Amino acid sequence: MHTDSLLYQLYARPDDAAHWTAVLNQLCRETGARSAVLQSVKRTGSRLTIAWSAADSYTLSRDAAPPAGIGDADNPRLEARSFARGLNRIARDEELFDRDDPAQRRLHEQLAQRRLGRFMGSLRQLDDDTYLGLALHRAIDDPEDFSVAHANQLAMLTPHFGQAMALRARLRASDELDRQLRRHLDRMRSGLIVCDAQAQVQWMNQRARALLQQSGGLQLRGDVLCAADARLRRHIADLAAGAGGNRYLTVGEGRESLHLALQASEGSLPGGPGTVLLALTDVAADVPVSASAIAALFGLTRAEASLVAGLVAGSSLEQYAQRRGVALGTVRGQLKQVQAKTGATRQAELVRLVLSSAAAQLPDALA
Repeated sequence: MHTDSLLYQLYARPDDAAHWTAVLNQLCRETGARSAVLQSVKRTGSRLTIAWSAADSYTLSRDAAPPAGIGDADNPRLEARSFARGLNRIARDEELFDRDDPAQRRLHEQLAQRRLGRFMGSLRQLDDDTYLGLALHRAIDDPEDFSVAHANQLAMLTPHFGQAMALRARLRASDELDRQLRRHLDRMRSGLIVCDAQAQVQWMNQRARALLQQSGGLQLRGDVLCAADARLRRHIADLAAGAGGNRYLTVGEGRESLHLALQASEGSLPGGPGTVLLALTDVAADVPVSASAIAALFGLTRAEASLVAGLVAGSSLEQYAQRRGVALGTVRGQLKQVQAKTGATRQAELVRLVLSSAAAQLPDALA
């Protein structure tokens, strides 16, 4: 047996489906099994249903789905009495079923259609309603049976399969969280770029890509940030090397220029350069803020929030009144009510308050 090699394979890449097939292929070789199936099983009422499964190459090459009598909906091994008998032990069918149980006979007939014979398996509880099932079958014409050594090997391996599956679940959850974070960051108003000490981009959000495409002052050549202003590369190198504080820079000219804020990452590898975060904004871009977001954050009426949104967008009181077709006195009265509710004593202070709030950080569709 080469259990050490199998354990190494088991933990190498638990998030890779092909990797599980390779592990189960090796388990078949070590135990003489013709088929090895690993399953994550959920308990629903009095039955178990298969939530996830992996199998060896032979099993996968047969049918995409098992024939009637073997699937989780009608597999008698997944009935309450059978799985209770097999829980947390290495079991064979004669230990799971009563003598002359017709359900066992039907199961064996269905397995024979797939050229599968003697069975040995384990069922281990992972949490309140999740179980790890591992089923081995020898070929129907194989005169040998699983030995005591094979049963001991399976008993030793089962906890490791459970740990590897738990690791797989954590890796998949981490990957999903990473995908969700990237989607959210893609919706930010600011461009965000992470680069190394040589200004080589490691990641950027969609807003950053858009800004680089329209800017003449900051461009991406290959995967390296390039600017006519040599200070950008110096700032990046200094921050990556451990310099503290933030750096600020304007690149480009006129309405195509960009404002950059640079900040070093924390927790870089000892002795090695860190990464640098760049935040990019378009100096000519408007920052529309949703009136509904303003109303929700500051406790304003719809009319009051609409006025504040107009002021944030750059309108004067006169322009706003004209556009809405209301008297200037009415608008001034609304502004006084807004100031009383927000505590802002001046119009400029009110605008600053809104632009520094959460309402200004997400696009309108997400406000």
